[in-house]
This record gives sequence, C-alpha cells and structure tokens, in this order.
Amino acid sequence: MQSDSSWTGHRFLQETLFRDSEQSVAQPKTRICGICEPNQTIIPLPAPADIPLDPVILWDALDNRQTIRSYSPDEMHKWELSILLHYTQGVREKKNGSHFRTVPSAGALHPFETRIVVNRVDGLFPGIYRYLPLDHALVREECHSGDHESVAKTCKNTALVSSSAVSFIWTAVPERMIWKFGPRGWRYLFLEAGHICQNLYVVCAGLSLGVCAIGSYNDDDINCILGIDGESEFCIYMASVGRKKE
Repeated sequence: MQSDSSWTGHRFLQETLFRDSEQSVAQPKTRICGICEPNQTIIPLPAPADIPLDPVILWDALDNRQTIRSYSPDEMHKWELSILLHYTQGVREKKNGSHFRTVPSAGALHPFETRIVVNRVDGLFPGIYRYLPLDHALVREECHSGDHESVAKTCKNTALVSSSAVSFIWTAVPERMIWKFGPRGWRYLFLEAGHICQNLYVVCAGLSLGVCAIGSYNDDDINCILGIDGESEFCIYMASVGRKKE
C-alpha cells in the first residue's frame, strides 16, 4: 500500500507529464516581473559592470561551494548584494521582447520574484525589499503581518535568517509559466528554483561568503508576511547569506 507522500509524488508526476498543447493566445499580465508600485521608491544598486571583481576560477568556486549555517556579525557591502542579485536573477540581455538572465528558464519566462530580508547591509535599513531585475534596483516592501524579523520564525532553524546579513526569498508566480506550458510548467518552477539557488552558492563561493539553502519553513506564515495568497504566488525557496566566522 502506497504511503500518502508516495501517492502525492506519483500523482504530481502523472499530472505534469509532457503533452503537446496550444499555448494561450493572450499572455497574462503576471508575466511582467519586478514592478515598482506607485507608493514605492526605487533604490538603485551599483551596476555590476562597474564593480571590480577579482578573477575567480570556476572549478575552484565549485570545489569551494559549501553550506554555512552560522555567520559573523559583520555587515555586507551593497556592492556584494548587487552581485548576488545580478547573478541569480539579473538581466544579462534584452532581445526581441525577451529578457535573458544568468540562469536558464523555460521559454525565458522567469516566473519568480526575489525578495530579500536585510539585517546588515551597508546603506540599507533593516527590512524586506523586492528586487526589480529590469532596473537592477530594490524597493522597500511592507510586511503584512509581523515585521522582517518574523521571517526567521517561519523557518525550522530560525538562526539561519536571524543571524544572516541578508536572506533571499524566491516566490513563484505559476501563471507566468503555466500559460505557455500547461501542467508541465509546474515541474519547471521547482527545477528553476534550484538553478537560481545553485548560482547563489557559486557566487558566494567566489566572494568568500557563507550561504545556506532553506527548504524547511512554514508556507502559510511566510506567504502571510509577504502578503501573497499562496496560490497565484507562493514562496518556493529561501537562502541565508552572511560573512563567514573566522
């Protein structure tokens, strides 16, 4: 007899099998990501091209990739945050109406929003911010329950977020993917979240920062804090980042 978890997994696989289907003619408005609301102020980030970086050998970065679960109390620089955001969801090229980034995405649809919980980043007040990839900038977000420190309490290991300099929250907007790929698009959401977090790990290795992926959190609580409904948009993955302890 199958366990509930096994049945759920098999059902997901069966319901997301590849099938030829005609995509919707009307492209949904939710395909547009990183919109600045009228009541928000854009906070520019240092341009990645203007940041002098020491050369890093890819093989060394991959060999040095590791999970770090505790961080020093030192703050991060804004330029470091700029690099992390650019190489996880930043726009590399705009062509024929599509936006190509440093991570792959089916149909170049990129169905995610990136929010960050800032604890210690120079030039930024503590709080929750949303990344605008088309502008390479941030906007300050209002918490819909609690405050930015409440995010840590949604995680099984609360210290990951509370002790980090900054933590990443990636939310998925399924309609951006489903309109074109149908049920199969649900698989792509989770695959692509992995692509993003792996980029974060590699870039952190290159910058000698510590990072830890977070999958154990209370979905309802984190969605409530962010003011999203858990259906049309939901938290799909998180990660904490900070300076390594000596």
